[in-house]
Amino acid sequence: MAKFRFRLETYLRLKMAARDQCRADLAEVLRAEDQLKQHQADIEREMEEHNTYVRSVSQKGTLNVDLIAASQSEFVFLKALRQEKLNLMQQLQPHIQQRRQALIDADHEVRTLERLKEQKHEQHQQWELALEAKQMDEIALGGFRRKGD
Repeated sequence: MAKFRFRLETYLRLKMAARDQCRADLAEVLRAEDQLKQHQADIEREMEEHNTYVRSVSQKGTLNVDLIAASQSEFVFLKALRQEKLNLMQQLQPHIQQRRQALIDADHEVRTLERLKEQKHEQHQQWELALEAKQMDEIALGGFRRKGD
C-alpha cells in the first residue's frame, strides 16, 4: 500500500513557523506592556509615598519651604513620568491589536491546512480500502474461475 504523503506538508510547516513567530511577537509586545504597567504602578506607589511624607512633615508644625518646593517639583516630575508611561501604553495598543490579528490570521491558515491534510488522509485511506477490496474481489474471482475450469 502507498504511504500517505501530504503534498502541502512543507507549506504547512512554513505556516506553522510563521504562526509561532506571530505568537512570539505578540508575547514580546505583551511583555513590554506588562513592564509599562509595572513602571506605572511603581510611580503611583512612589507618588503615594511622597504624599504621605509631605503630609507627615507638614504636620510637625514648622514648614521647610525648600523641602516643600523640592517635594512639589518631584511630584510634578512623577506626574509627568506617569503621563509618559500612559502615553506609551496608548501607543502600544495598536501594535498589540495588530499582532493579535496577525496571530489569529496565521492560526486560521494553519488550522485550514491541517483540516485539508486530515481530509486528504481520509480520502487516501478510503482509496486504499477500495483498492484492497478490489484486489480481494479479483483474488476471489480468480479462485472462482479456477474451480470452474
